[in-house]
Order: sequence, then C-alpha cells, then structure tokens
Amino acid sequence: MRRFTLHTSRRTTLLFALGLASLFVYWLGLILPYNVFSLQLKPLLSVAQLTRNNPTAQAAFVVTFAALSGLYYLTWRLCRGPQPSAMWIALLAPLVVVNLSLLWLYPIDAADIFDNILRGRITAQYGGNPFYQAPNDAPSDPFLTYTAWRRSTSAYGPLWELLAAGTSRMAGDDKLANVIAFKSLGLLFYFGSLALIAGLLRRHTPERALQGVCLFAWNPLVLYETAGNGHNDVVMVFCILSGLYLLSRERHIPAALALTAGATIKFIPILLLPIALATGLRAQRTTRGRVIFGLAALTACAALIVALYAPFWRGGDPIGLDRRSGMFTASLPAILQARLELSLGAEASQRIVSRAALVTTLLAVALQTRHAWRESDWLAPIRASAFVLLFYLLLTCLWFQSWYAIWPLALAAILPEGTAGRIAVLLSYAAIWKPIIFDYFLVRGSSLPPRVWRETLLGSVLFGLIWLYVIFVSITGRLDSKSALRHPPSAIRHP
Repeated sequence: MRRFTLHTSRRTTLLFALGLASLFVYWLGLILPYNVFSLQLKPLLSVAQLTRNNPTAQAAFVVTFAALSGLYYLTWRLCRGPQPSAMWIALLAPLVVVNLSLLWLYPIDAADIFDNILRGRITAQYGGNPFYQAPNDAPSDPFLTYTAWRRSTSAYGPLWELLAAGTSRMAGDDKLANVIAFKSLGLLFYFGSLALIAGLLRRHTPERALQGVCLFAWNPLVLYETAGNGHNDVVMVFCILSGLYLLSRERHIPAALALTAGATIKFIPILLLPIALATGLRAQRTTRGRVIFGLAALTACAALIVALYAPFWRGGDPIGLDRRSGMFTASLPAILQARLELSLGAEASQRIVSRAALVTTLLAVALQTRHAWRESDWLAPIRASAFVLLFYLLLTCLWFQSWYAIWPLALAAILPEGTAGRIAVLLSYAAIWKPIIFDYFLVRGSSLPPRVWRETLLGSVLFGLIWLYVIFVSITGRLDSKSALRHPPSAIRHP
C-alpha cells in the first residue's frame, strides 16, 4: 500500500509539473510575443504577418507547438492508472490558468472572432439581420476594419447569432471587452464539454475518465483555437456531446434536439442526426412505438429550427448554401477541383466536385446509421458519429480549416484507445501545422504559387500521413466491422 501511495503521489507531482511546464511554454512562445497589449489590438494582424522576414520568430513559433505537442503526449500518458482526486486537481488546475492566460492572446490565426463580434453588433446594436446584412452595411462601426469577410453575410446558424448578439450586448463598444467576452463564451462551452466527457466516462468506464478528459482538454489545437483565437466550434462540439450524453441516458428526443441545436450553430451535427434517430428507433419495441417516436422527434426538431430561424427569416438563402459549394481549400476535393478546373472551368468543376462530395458524405452517414441501428452498446452512436466526422474531414470536406479538427477529437476522448482516437489525434497534429506550412513555405513575399500546385501541395502535406495510415489499417483489416474503430483492442494506443 505504501508503494502504491508513493507511486500515485509521484504521478500527481509529475502531472502538475507538466501542466506548469505547458503554461510556461504557452506564455513564452505565444502570450508574451503576441498578447493584445503588446500588439495594441491593431486590426488584421496574423502570425504570418508578424513573423514575416524574421526566421527566428518563425522558428520560435514552430518550436512552441512542437514542445506543446510533446508535453501533451506526456501528460496523456501520465493519466493512466488510478485516479484519485489529487490527480484531477493536478490535471485541471494548470489547465484553468492556461485558458485564462490565453484569453489575452491576440487572435493571430484568423480574424473570425472580429467578424463574429461585428455580426453580433449588427443584431444587438443596430437591430439588423446578419443573414442579410454584411459587415460593410455597418460602415461606421469601429470593428469594421478588423473584419476579413466584410462583404459576406453570416455563415453560421441562428442559435450562434443569438448567442453572439447577447454577448455583444453585454460587452458594449469596447474592443478589448468584446474580444474577451467572445473568448469567454467559448470557454464556458469548452468546460461544459469537459464536464460531458467526464460524465460519460465516469458513468460507463470510470477508469478511463481522467485520460479521456486530458485527450481533449490539453490538446494544443483545442486550447489555441478556442481560448487563443476565439473560434466558436467548441459551442457546436458541446451540442454534439450533449446529444451523445443524452443518448447514453436513453433520452432520445432531447438528444435529437441537442444535435439540431448544434446544427443551428454550424451545419455539421445534422449529419449525426440520423444516427441519433436510428438509436432511438431501435430502442422502441413495437412498430407503433417507432412510428410515434419518429414523428415526435422529427416534429420537435422541425419546431426548434423554425423557432430559431423565425426572428431572422426573410426568404432566399440565408445560410449561403450556394456560396459554400464554391469554396475549396486544403482538402481532397480542393485538389480535385483545382485540377478539373483546368479543363472544365471553375463553375463546372465546382459543381461536379461539390455534388460528388455531398453524395459520398451521405453514403457514409447512411452506412454509419446502419451500424448504429445494428449495434446496441452505449458506444455505438459515438463510434458512428466519430467515423462520420473523420470521413468528412479527411475525404469530403470542401473547405478545411485547422480548428475543424476539434470536432472528432471530442468524440475520440470518449472512445476506448484505438484507431479512431489515433486518427483524430493525428488530424489535430496535422491541423496545427497547416498555417505554418501555408504561411512559411507556400507564401513567398506577396505572391502565391499557382492554385493547382498550391492545393495539391497543401492538401497532400497536411493529410498525406493520415491518408497513408488509414490505407494501412484498412489493408490490415483494422477498419472493418471487427476493427479497432468498432471494437478497439486495448493493445492499440493513442495519441
């Protein structure tokens, strides 16, 4: 007993030390050089712009994320084994400090947070409609010079715009207050997501709870893009996790509503709704029960969508579906579209590739819905949902951005160790390097290489290793119906 206590005490001390080491790296590599005070909250700054023609700063940025990735892996490894309360404190206490510190990081990865702020102000301050009015329609707003998508209406759903409006109303006109408020909104849903991951694991497999929470909570991409850059993806992730948590409690209609709510943040959770409905239908013992459940669930989801869109609806295409079908970057479809454009032209190549990607995605959703229907364990809808998200991001997503890799990682944190988790972590690692590859190697001066060359190189470098790994596990049989993705053996480890 004395040896066990000493061993656990040593693990706790090491875990806390790793958290402090990570905090030090975040401060030294990101917060000190790129905080909102030293950069004076100037508009449209990016890490590429701030480090251009400065090899030392570029190298420091690369080394920072390499060090954070290594510390993340060591932290995850230490979370195996007994989980006394001291281990939870050692894991979470430095994490809170890291997140609060990253609130003061200038959003150096993208200007999306400023677009979100201004659209929130269009609703809250001007009584406008962000689905029909672009930032340029508020020419005197102090945030206009900070926005990158000035001519574009909202790319998100009504629930997000309602949250953005409420946050903007509380923050007022102060620039720094708005940045901190929108980042803090994301942190609320980030910690809510951790609570859902912990709740699911502590209920079903408590021995994996600490490690599962660590896998998502301490991931450098999650921290950098959420608290650091203020992206809203974690709000959608919270809705997905809420739906899966409710499914595990056999509350099928609330689960469907949670996913529908997520789809009114970003559309992605709508791909997971058939899986939730199939799980609910399977739980009904009679045909009559299934009919009643199906009608009730679909009616409730439709009513929620109508209620959320009602304040904004003016007809037309408020979420920009036509615009989305012509946006391609850093993906397999982007590579194909760029090459087809040479012979077919832009419009035809975009139409062919976007439709092919949509059909392929729907086939993957149908396949995983069938798996969820046939399997009865609590992990079935989570496995199916993780597969859909990974399939979409790796193969059919038209427009890939680094922060999208957060989505499947949240589900990988719940799954047993195996191929799905490994792919999700590899994707998060690859996503970290996307801006580095683009800004430091593809962009030379003010010019970009030809689009075919740019997309082929960016997509291949970003996803190449993961594609090869997926091919390898497919050939060796680890992705079939008896694979680690479906029933992961403990011998396969991740990250």
